[in-house]
Amino acid sequence: MNCRYGEGVSRHGADRWIGPGGRCLFLVGWLLSGGGSSLFADDRVTLIPEGAVDPVVIVGTVENYTGESLIIRRNGVPNDRYPASSVVSVETLRMPKHDQGLELFQAGEIAMAEATLQAGLREEPREWVQREVLAELVRCAIRQGNLDAAGTYFQRITKDDPTTRHWKVAPLTWAPQAMAEGQRALARSWFDSPASSERLMAASWLLLDTVYGHTAETKLKDLSRDTNRVVSALARCQLWRLQMGTPLDEVELARWRRDVRKLPQELRAGPHYLVGKALMQRREPTLAAAEFLWLPMVYREPEDLAARALLDASRALESVGQTVDAIALLDRLDRNYRWSASAAEGRQARSVLSSEGNSDKNP
Repeated sequence: MNCRYGEGVSRHGADRWIGPGGRCLFLVGWLLSGGGSSLFADDRVTLIPEGAVDPVVIVGTVENYTGESLIIRRNGVPNDRYPASSVVSVETLRMPKHDQGLELFQAGEIAMAEATLQAGLREEPREWVQREVLAELVRCAIRQGNLDAAGTYFQRITKDDPTTRHWKVAPLTWAPQAMAEGQRALARSWFDSPASSERLMAASWLLLDTVYGHTAETKLKDLSRDTNRVVSALARCQLWRLQMGTPLDEVELARWRRDVRKLPQELRAGPHYLVGKALMQRREPTLAAAEFLWLPMVYREPEDLAARALLDASRALESVGQTVDAIALLDRLDRNYRWSASAAEGRQARSVLSSEGNSDKNP
């Protein structure tokens, strides 16, 4: 038997979350394997039942865990179903390739991590854990700038779990970025998909496209009334991007902020980023920087957007002469997101800011 205990995956010192309000705690490794079959230990679910204050621990086999509920089987009793919002943490076995893939990701070996996690996906029999692996594959694809692959992985998550807990890694477009032809072709093929998550990704990617932008806008307006509450909320926020050309008035900006606060925290990163951009348009860079910093400091995902927000926060502070603080943010960008296109831009910016006569400017 080769089994060890894992404390949860850390990115830049931050825990990865599996359930609302709780860390993802995995028993890492595997039990006895023979004749092509695997034996899994009991899962441990910590949750706070409705009306209770203190958490309870339930031991059994998790049959499914979605954005709506967790179902656990215990010997001798019918399956229990609990709202996903009540779940604090889940402890379960992780297959060897899954564990190895996460270690490679942490080491920055992203291509190898992706290949290993794909192998882990094939050996993982539990559908809810397969979605965990797919979320890690989305992260790998994002780090490599392969957004069409990220989208393909993500649609496999939402196919069986439309309100998934993994919407925070959804590869939606919130900041300007180049689009490969493969991503554009995939988006076009998803425009008329029966899956609202695919239509949302397609419309997000093509919203500012010179050819398909109008169609994308129409799709987002339709999706803003979708029965999937996650999709409808994100579609409404995606439409804010069309207002990036002119400064918002106080009333509209207040409405955006109010709408962001209504969202679950795992959905706020993109909309919150647009609030920062709106403040930049209003020539309020110090306030904008404070909003941008929510992404790398609180939300942390999607990682590429967190990196972009850190770069934009630095630029905002530099524009008001806070050069020392701007450089400090660029250093953090390079340290935590060195793989990103934003970090490459940040290194060029730092070279300029740290030149003679610039590096000690702070009011």
